[in-house]
Amino acid sequence: MNKKNIVAVLTAAVLSVGLTGCGKNAIPDMTDEQVKMISEYVAVTMMKYDANHRSRLVDLPQEDKKPNVPSEPSATEPPSGMGPVDDTPVKDPAATENPYTMEEVLGLPDGVTLAYTGHRLCDVYPDAVENGFFSLSAAKGKKLLVLSFTINNASDQEQRIDLLTSGTAFRVAVNEGRSKRALSSGLPEELTTYSGMIPANSGVEAVVLLEVDEETASNMQSISLNVKNGEKSYTEQLL
Repeated sequence: MNKKNIVAVLTAAVLSVGLTGCGKNAIPDMTDEQVKMISEYVAVTMMKYDANHRSRLVDLPQEDKKPNVPSEPSATEPPSGMGPVDDTPVKDPAATENPYTMEEVLGLPDGVTLAYTGHRLCDVYPDAVENGFFSLSAAKGKKLLVLSFTINNASDQEQRIDLLTSGTAFRVAVNEGRSKRALSSGLPEELTTYSGMIPANSGVEAVVLLEVDEETASNMQSISLNVKNGEKSYTEQLL
């Protein structure tokens, strides 16, 4: 039996069952539910063997699924106003370390200033003894470091300078080592104990003395002077 005959037989059977109003029921023992099931089966079978039947369903194209890769965060830009600025003022470290001037610490009168003029090393200071004053000699294996200054009186009147009773301490550090207290030998030109009158619009020479090792003296890289009087302090890098 071919496919068309099978479809015909099934169709006839369903029609005979469904004819309930024309004569006696051909299959009296079948329920309505059974008849419905046979009808559905016949319909499905007819559609299956219908050569002209084509499914109206089409395969929808699947979207290309790409892995969900988190995007890299963009480089964070610095907030406005936080970047480097060429004209940003730079604080002077010396201004922070020295709230007082050298003249204020020494208690010099208005118009009187102190200026560093240089340094030298020697075995004896001074080289020649004048006016009956003695000279100071370095110990064995030592050298005398002589720091030279000028006390300038730029005012129009004579000024008296008295560092002998001021209580100012002078300390010198060489090659960034530990600072040492300056020598006090009693020489009249020593700045640490200077006492005298300075004429108007003129100046006098003064020195600060320190004894250093010969090895240090042969390789001097830096010299700094610190003066301290009570709570006032000032440090100056001389070399």
